[in-house]
Amino acid sequence: MHLKSTKTPRRLQRHVRATAHAALLSLSFCSAALAQETLSDAEKARLAASDEGADMPLAIPTLPFGDTFEGSSLSADWTVLNENRDKYLPDNGAVFALQTGGKAHPGGAGAENIFALNRTPPNEDFDISLDVKFDPKSGYDDIWLGLWNDRDDYLAANVSVHTNGCGPQLRLSVENKRILDDSAKPVTTGFSSNLFDGPLVKHICGKGARAAGDLVLAALNQTGFTLTLSRRGMQYSARIDFTVPQTDAFEAGPRSFSSRAVSRLAPFGQPFFMLGQAGKAKNGETTALFEEFSITAAQ
Repeated sequence: MHLKSTKTPRRLQRHVRATAHAALLSLSFCSAALAQETLSDAEKARLAASDEGADMPLAIPTLPFGDTFEGSSLSADWTVLNENRDKYLPDNGAVFALQTGGKAHPGGAGAENIFALNRTPPNEDFDISLDVKFDPKSGYDDIWLGLWNDRDDYLAANVSVHTNGCGPQLRLSVENKRILDDSAKPVTTGFSSNLFDGPLVKHICGKGARAAGDLVLAALNQTGFTLTLSRRGMQYSARIDFTVPQTDAFEAGPRSFSSRAVSRLAPFGQPFFMLGQAGKAKNGETTALFEEFSITAAQ
């Protein structure tokens, strides 16, 4: 008896393989289409930009957002603009930074180590906050926190220690730089308050006031402070929160000071922070320890 072969003809094998491949492609396209339907408009825009080879729009952070800088490197949430690795070091719970040379300003050409969050700010009221310990050793030292697009387009809260005839002064400022007309140069507006000339210490040149001010400056490094940029509608203001030590001029305890507000029509750019230094610092050194960054919805 002759048994018939059970082998499948080659032509039929090819047909089966082609049919299976087509079915898999159809399933893949259906899955991709279903995934597209579940994406937000912002996510679809980022995906489309990626397919076209363009830079993907930055995502909006889910609030609250926070980073305590754990580990020995920054997370993928951050880009360091004009990076100089000799001037900063992530160190398990903080980012140590130093400046020298007097050219560290968000509006300056080639300002190093601008820590920019890879997110775009939410279109709602929010607070961007930075916990920092600050050693203003040069006498012309700054901490900056805010929104940055480029050197001609930023809005930031600023704590500075700059020196005049009566020694180092502690200032709280908000600075708003942008181009208001395509044919014009950038316009900078803002408000600044000397906390050693009324709000905290009255008449820093007066008897006992200088010693009290120096204790406050030491506390900025020993116990630190929180700098905040707040958005309320089109208004942006700066705030500093810190604990002052016991002095002859005032009692120990928490203090909070806020600036007047500047205006922007809508959020822009990327949240950022940086250690700054003014030109008069020359070869003096400024250091800071950035301990926590956060963005929260306004309460």
